Order: sequence, then C-alpha cells, then structure tokens
Amino acid sequence: MPSVSYIVSAFERPDCLPCCLWSLKIQTDPDFEVIVADNALDWRVQLQHQRAVEALGDSRFRHCNTAKQSTDQAWDSYWSAEWAVKHETRGAWICLPSDDSYYVPVFQQVMLTKARLDKLQLVYCDMLYDRRLAGKYKVLNTAPAPEFIDKTGFLVARDAWIGFPTKRQRWPGPSICDGQMIQELVRRGVPHGKVDEVLCVHN
Repeated sequence: MPSVSYIVSAFERPDCLPCCLWSLKIQTDPDFEVIVADNALDWRVQLQHQRAVEALGDSRFRHCNTAKQSTDQAWDSYWSAEWAVKHETRGAWICLPSDDSYYVPVFQQVMLTKARLDKLQLVYCDMLYDRRLAGKYKVLNTAPAPEFIDKTGFLVARDAWIGFPTKRQRWPGPSICDGQMIQELVRRGVPHGKVDEVLCVHN
C-alpha cells in the first residue's frame, strides 16, 4: 500500500498537467500513487491527458475518466476527487493536486515527516499562490480555514477523510468547500499542524 495517493484534478488544461505530474514523479520519497481524475468534457482533451500519463512510463501513475461517472451537472473536481478516493486509491494519506500545481521535490518527505513526528492526521504547508487573492503572485500564509488553504496544499489521513460535505450542487461557480472541509476536521478535533515552508505552487 503506498503512503500517499495523489488525486490530480484535470479539466481542460492539458498543457499544465505534465508539469504537475513530473513534479510528483521526482519526489524524494517515491512511495506514492497518482490518479489523474480526468473531468474533461472533450474527448480530445481526455486523450491529451491520457498521453501525458503514458509519457511518464511509470506504473505509479494512472489515468481515470471520472467525467463518465457524472450523472448530473454538479460533477466537478470535488465530486470527482471523492469518487476517486473511494474507488481508485489505496494510500494511507490523501493529497489533491490541481492540474496547474507544482510540488517541490521534498514535498512528500517533509510533510510525512512532520505528520509522523507530531502524530498528525492533517498537515499543510505554505504555498505560492497566483493572483486570485492578492492581485499578484504571493506566498499564502496557510491556515486551516476557508480562503487560507486549498486542496493543493495539504495531506489528510485516510482515516480522517470526510470528503467535501459543502461541495456545490451546481457547476460552474465559486467554491471554498476544501477550506470548509479543513475547518470541519479541525472542529472535530483531528490532530493537525503546519510545515512552515513553501512546498508547492498553485497557478
């Protein structure tokens, strides 16, 4: 069983996906699996996603067409991530990259070391964030609260995983359900902590 299952959300940015996947491939801790949860509606984009996975030549990486699991318009990255966790993953820890994210090589090693030493079930780190919040690229001082964290920048133990209870029912539209999930985990008393280091980028 791998230590970490990465569920990479992939919609319709096939040029971004390879960078994310290669940043995972070069992790200094190699004990992981990666599931590309492909939510693209265009079959040609799905094919590009699949080829990006195949180009890695690495059995730890798998492509999964989660778009075909959709039964209504609510299906988005949060719904597909929940489906993938339930049906496709085996890891003791869950991480939820977006296709436009990048991880430094020691991300998994540092995050798991912190979690194991401090007996945590949720661990998060600072991240370089794009212009959405501040109008410029800026380091996000991550905290376990909506708008101060997103699904790219944390690991949650499978035993503590609750999915995204407040995920939106219609798509598209804004969502902070990842931060709300973290807030709920903290409310429930899940042991959590922060690595005071910038270990990932979310474009």
